[in-house]
Amino acid sequence: MSAWVALGVVVILGIILSISRDRGFYFGSDSLVRPRPPSEGGAASPDAVQALTSRAASAARAVAAAAPRVQTFGLPLRFGDEPAGTPPVPVETPIVRRAKSRLPRPDATGQIRVPVTDAVPAKLPTSELPLGWDLKEFTGHAGVGIVRDGGHVALRLQTDRSSFALYRDVVVDLRKYRMLEWWWKAVRLPSGGDASERASDDQAAQIYIVIPRWPFPRINSDVVGYLWDTRAPAGAKVTSPQASNVRSIVLESGYQRLGFWVREERNVYQDYVDLFAREPSRVGKIAIMSDSNDTRTESEALIDDLIFFRPPARKAGIGSVYAKMRLVLRSGS
Repeated sequence: MSAWVALGVVVILGIILSISRDRGFYFGSDSLVRPRPPSEGGAASPDAVQALTSRAASAARAVAAAAPRVQTFGLPLRFGDEPAGTPPVPVETPIVRRAKSRLPRPDATGQIRVPVTDAVPAKLPTSELPLGWDLKEFTGHAGVGIVRDGGHVALRLQTDRSSFALYRDVVVDLRKYRMLEWWWKAVRLPSGGDASERASDDQAAQIYIVIPRWPFPRINSDVVGYLWDTRAPAGAKVTSPQASNVRSIVLESGYQRLGFWVREERNVYQDYVDLFAREPSRVGKIAIMSDSNDTRTESEALIDDLIFFRPPARKAGIGSVYAKMRLVLRSGS
């Protein structure tokens, strides 16, 4: 029996090591460089094969050569739900995938920038899915594109009684890169949206930090969310009624800052501890979402790059600031 258990452990380890995103999550981003699988014209590393039994090696090669599967890392699917009492509509929820994206890595300043597009188009604005991101439409059709606004090259999110998410893989050790900074701007809020009410749970701008957990990171994850809500008060902490692993903080509320660029700075590590009462592991994915399907209204928001950084490297003023002018110039934009 012990031999079978040991073999099972080796097989599981082989599968994990054969998938670059999982290996990066468990062992850090430095482990993401690997030989190309046979489907890409390369050969497996002899050292890696020798570390496994013949059966485990075969399983690892099979997984590496298989067609890529959609990896959601437990995206909070509550955003595709219809309001209570509404008959379900048997429609497809397509997943749009782009070319393989670059995994964000620390730059020369020690920051990990998660760009809203891996390549800024020559002509702006656009109405196409930005490079580096995947798209999941839960209800209706997504309005996405890249625009230049007030010195920001930003992701534009537009909904019309719809719900969708953009997401991409990241590997961030929150023990090192605890802080997260970004700029966002609400242009139109879903009328009556309220994260604390199931029947009107719509927000124009939502950012989710997906933290996979052992042993199955693709299906077992905790999610920390940051919301720009219409009615729920700023500072409110909300647990999704549909998924207890999705816990959010309302950072902006109402129309006071509508049309203004707002800078947010959060200690994600501390937010996770406060929300889940345990230490976080590595971040595995980031999702940006928008919806107005519950309230049957419309919304529009803009979001700039998200930047993880170490607390000692910069002054960490938790909270948000917004510009007194509607056009804000920021260095590096």
